[in-house]
Amino acid sequence: MTSIIVPVYNIENYLPQCMDSLFSQTDSDFEIILVDDGSTDGSGSLCDQYATRDTRVRVIHKENGGLSSARNAGLSVAKGAYILFLDGDDYLAPNAVRCLMGIVDATADFDFIQFYYAETDGGWQADPAQKANARVCTDLHEMFQYLYQHGGVAASACTKLYRAPLFEHLRFQEGITHEDEELITRLLPQCNRVIYTEFVLYGYVMRGGSIIHENFHPHKLDVLDIMDNRADALQKLGYEELVLETRSRQFRTAAMLYCQARRSGAAESAKQLQARLKVLSREHELLLSGQYWLLYHLTRLTKFAPELYYCIRRACGKS
Repeated sequence: MTSIIVPVYNIENYLPQCMDSLFSQTDSDFEIILVDDGSTDGSGSLCDQYATRDTRVRVIHKENGGLSSARNAGLSVAKGAYILFLDGDDYLAPNAVRCLMGIVDATADFDFIQFYYAETDGGWQADPAQKANARVCTDLHEMFQYLYQHGGVAASACTKLYRAPLFEHLRFQEGITHEDEELITRLLPQCNRVIYTEFVLYGYVMRGGSIIHENFHPHKLDVLDIMDNRADALQKLGYEELVLETRSRQFRTAAMLYCQARRSGAAESAKQLQARLKVLSREHELLLSGQYWLLYHLTRLTKFAPELYYCIRRACGKS
């Protein structure tokens, strides 16, 4: 059985599509754990209605603690041999569980199965005839390379079917943003065997009010600390070229966030980002090109480089 953990927070207009996608699955051997994370709209009562409709649905009502807290609450009660995370404003292809169970049945052992998502406004429909090969990876270095080659798909907690024992001593870090990026850094070293498939099974709904698409907030700087931790982990593993890739991405991210902070009038965050850019430029040789190469070398010369960079971008209509 698979435990499907669905965090829910103020998404009463989106939850029906999510739940319809679960009730229409062509494989029925799963439980649905709805975690109402202190919703203030009608989401909580909607969860209870689903529980009365189908015995596979269990509901947890809790005080608001954020996405990580909700997922952790679901993990604490999950009974399945496998774990799948589905955000309550997204949805699955009708054959998602069946496709994944088919790979499970054909594979002797794995820690998780990686699949793809489709970005959508809610209108995406999976190709029912899609076919994809499954590739087994047992090399940790290659797993981290895949993470950088495929970006958000590979980092997302929702694009994987996990064996439940993987979470016996592993939980999402609470109180941060980019929790998926943080988790994957700790998760991959625990894995001996990963299966990569090109099945597109998840509809990732792009909506303006979601956490990842909101305007600048100081919590967005969390990703830089997460990159620090990943670089340290990769350094200990001896993956020097991946350390360089991480630090280079960190510099580009800090530059982007600096412009967002300046545009939003977040002076303290802009000051912190300016200092971060200075440290990165002076302590690391980075692989950068174009505007980031220029900013990198200017930052090594003067502390005013980030402000100059922002002003030039703004004059060009890019900030």
